[in-house]
Amino acid sequence: MLRALIFILLPLFTAGCLPEEKTDDIVNDQGEAVKDPTLRLNGLWNGQVDQAGALRALIYNGNIFAFDENIAYYGTVSLAAATDTVTITVEGYGYSSSETDANQYVAGGSSESFVFTGLVFPTLKEDDTLVGDYESDSGAGGFTLSDDGTWETNSSLAALKGKWSATNYDLYLTEVNGVLSFREVSVAATPTGCTSYGTISLLNKEQNLYSVQLTERKNCAGFNVINAPGYASVDSFGDLELFIRKDDELLYTRYSAASSADSSTDTATDTTTEETTTTE
Repeated sequence: MLRALIFILLPLFTAGCLPEEKTDDIVNDQGEAVKDPTLRLNGLWNGQVDQAGALRALIYNGNIFAFDENIAYYGTVSLAAATDTVTITVEGYGYSSSETDANQYVAGGSSESFVFTGLVFPTLKEDDTLVGDYESDSGAGGFTLSDDGTWETNSSLAALKGKWSATNYDLYLTEVNGVLSFREVSVAATPTGCTSYGTISLLNKEQNLYSVQLTERKNCAGFNVINAPGYASVDSFGDLELFIRKDDELLYTRYSAASSADSSTDTATDTTTEETTTTE
């Protein structure tokens, strides 16, 4: 009887000693595995290249989108734990058909390769500052980036529902089957027909980032594409910003809230850091 009981319990004890099943690795857009400590850099950043102009950047799961006055950058990010050294390898694209009054920036075409190398360290909180230098196809220089403090703000569909506006454009968002459907229309005095539509969905309600699927953008001066993925966030001023990529083209847009379906919903705010963004 005792022997039988041992044979019954042994598989249970053995199963209890097995290691937990390994979770799938997080991968970047290039399909490469991304692990800690690189994920420590996930966030929204403001900064400068060559101590001039203003740079707005999103770092997420090993990739970076960044936009300054002259260049839009896209590529990969890695952080070496032993030295707290960050390496950012990107292609830089010139702007082609941007509408600066509307905060719509379109970049693409031929590119220039950049490698940024710097140190990550704490200023006001852990890992909130990057500083270093870069080398490119045409020269070298320096850069700084500061975490804007909004990353750990909760996200919700209710926070985005409603009407958002930029010069000559209105953006409408409404919740349909657990995601937000959006439609952007031109309201310029001289009609252009520029329009876009797609969906926005939650990624992690504890972070200030949403997933965007741009279904189509058409009749615009640039970035007329279908099926382009990207991200959305709410900056420290309460503006909605979109980071979208299709092949070698990048789009950054920003809108101010015209109305909200739920004004009491917690949105991203940061009163301690003055944000620098792309050129107004």
